[in-house]
Amino acid sequence: MRLTRKFIAALVIGVALVALVQGYLDYQRERELFDRQLRGEAAALGRALGRGVADVWQRDGEAAARQFLEVAATKSGRLQARWVWLDAKGRDEPRAPRAELEPLTRDEVVVVRDNTRRHLYTYIRVEVEEPRLGGIEIAQSLEQLDAYVSASLRTQVLGSASAVAIAALLALGLGVVFIGRPISRLAAKARRVGTGDLSGPLHLRQRDELGELAAEINLMCERLAEERAAREQATEQLRHADRLTTVGKLASGLAHELGTPLNVVRGRAKLILDREVEGPEIANSARIVVEQAERMTALIRELLDFARPRAPKKSPVNAPNLARRVCELVGTIARKGTITLVPPAPDESLRAEADDGQLSQVVTNLVVNAIQATPAGGTVTIATRVVDQVPPPYVGGTEQAWLAIEVRDTGAGMDEATRGRVFEPFYTTKDIGDGTGLGLSVSWGIIREHGGWIDIASLPGEGSTFTVYVPRGNA
Repeated sequence: MRLTRKFIAALVIGVALVALVQGYLDYQRERELFDRQLRGEAAALGRALGRGVADVWQRDGEAAARQFLEVAATKSGRLQARWVWLDAKGRDEPRAPRAELEPLTRDEVVVVRDNTRRHLYTYIRVEVEEPRLGGIEIAQSLEQLDAYVSASLRTQVLGSASAVAIAALLALGLGVVFIGRPISRLAAKARRVGTGDLSGPLHLRQRDELGELAAEINLMCERLAEERAAREQATEQLRHADRLTTVGKLASGLAHELGTPLNVVRGRAKLILDREVEGPEIANSARIVVEQAERMTALIRELLDFARPRAPKKSPVNAPNLARRVCELVGTIARKGTITLVPPAPDESLRAEADDGQLSQVVTNLVVNAIQATPAGGTVTIATRVVDQVPPPYVGGTEQAWLAIEVRDTGAGMDEATRGRVFEPFYTTKDIGDGTGLGLSVSWGIIREHGGWIDIASLPGEGSTFTVYVPRGNA
């Protein structure tokens, strides 16, 4: 709404300035018009009185002329008129300003404003006696002009204030309807898009620039949704391919692992078939056959569960239990290479909100890589714990609790150049045919989608430690 307030403020200030200038001009015009009207009335009355006084003076004398002037001024009501002499001889004779009367001829009028006394003086030269010079002085009070100007000023102020108030109300209403609310909805939509929510198209009924912007944002969201769907499909295919690669590694070890129980089953079945066992031994042999069959079924089921694609779904995951399942799944590879796997101790408090299948894929990739990097007789240790830590800048956020899953090996370790590239797609240090270079890059993508990251600590000759940090969430 800040833009709306700025728009309203600018509009109100503009209207106020226009009203102020227009009011000032109207005020000056009316003032000058009224002033000219007063001057015109005084001049017309002065000429009429001058001719009347001159006629009466010549016909009936000075006394009659003065009486005529007094009666005329009394009838006007608003004016004060008196006879003045330019060459007054006594204090009782009113004196006229020489500069006003001397240059005048018959029927000429001069009007003088006296702002000190707040009067308008009109002088008319009247030729009645020679060689004396006299005339009529008409005094008009400017109070009427002042009252008119004050009333006009109040009217202008009220009119300007009303115009500004009406403009402010209209600007407020129209600004909120056509600018404030649409921009607020656009901002809310942009915030949702920023968080990854592309649903809910924004519909603005107005057909202006904001409406066009809303339509473009909706079109952008549709395109982003299509690109996201295609990217998610490609990512899932990549993860499934990596999962199948890991399954191939597990299957090669599983084939060897199934050899022993199959030989046991075959031997016990042959004993029963040849009737070489009798009585209780038959039941014991049958029990051994069932146990070995269940063992083989469990191994195959774990392998199939790991390979089967599924929709991502977050739920509370117990990290130690997940790590122990991974150890059972990759145990055949470890035993084949005479590598010791050390799973974490059970702990029900070490949980995180994550997708079980995806997190299992990450830990499996890390453990398989650790086994392959560890020489015969080495050890791969998995540890789980909760740490309070500030995430790296590319993750963002403040200090919080994270679930950490460590995979430590006693292999050859890595130099700095290798550590900087291990998460690149298709980068691998293994021999051709032993790896695709996708395992760590896929694992990195999965953990980043969970809001965490993977840290590496490794030096040449000192082994490597991969630590997965996952936010605990509501777990």
